[in-house]
Formats: sequence, structure tokens, C-alpha cells
Amino acid sequence: MAKILIIDDDADIVEATKIVLESKGYKVISANEGDAGYKKAEAERPDLIILDVMMKTKDQGFQVSYKLKNNPELSKIPILMLTSVGRETGFKFSKETDEDYLPVEELVEKPIKPKDLLLKVEKFLKKK
Repeated sequence: MAKILIIDDDADIVEATKIVLESKGYKVISANEGDAGYKKAEAERPDLIILDVMMKTKDQGFQVSYKLKNNPELSKIPILMLTSVGRETGFKFSKETDEDYLPVEELVEKPIKPKDLLLKVEKFLKKK
């Protein structure tokens, strides 16, 4: 089964997401901030990364996504950015309008319904 890395500093979000994903048989690993998440991605080579934006800094998730996409060995791993950055900052990000600044497959505002999360995960894993 596919391995999914969750990089998020909110332990409750990580646990809830992990429960949803494990219920469908996915192997889930996690990191509570961006630098640790990047190192886990290097070591574990997940099939998908679910990444928050606001962790140690307000934009750490963006920095991690750039770093991942600029590493030839990690650049093909799809990234689902799951964040509340829009609600927290008032900025609205979109893959269509911000693609140069948003090197992820999709950005979704928290909260996400479990069914919707699973649909997105399945979509990205099928593309791999």
C-alpha cells in the first residue's frame, strides 16, 4: 500500500488525518515541522506528501515545497497542500493563478471532509 507523509505542526490534524488514511490501508508517517518533514521525505521516499504551510514560520510549507520540487530525487512526489493559510492571513492562493509560487499539485483549505481527502489522495496516487 502507498506511503503518505504528513508534515503539519498541529498534532490533532495529524492524528485525524492519519486515522482517515490508515482506515483505507495507507501507511502514514509524519513530521511536526518542515525541516524534519523534508528529511523524512529524503529517508522514506513517500508516495504522497500532505503539507501544511504555517508551521515554524508563516510560510515554511512553501519553502519545503520548493525544496522538494528542486530535488531531482523527490520532485516527482505529489504534494497536497492542506492549510488554513487563507483563513489566517486573508490571502487566497490558487494553483491556477499562483503556479509559479505554488509548486504543489493542489492546495486545499482546512478543514477537509474525510471523504474529500480520500478522493484527492486516490487521485494523486493514481497519477504516479
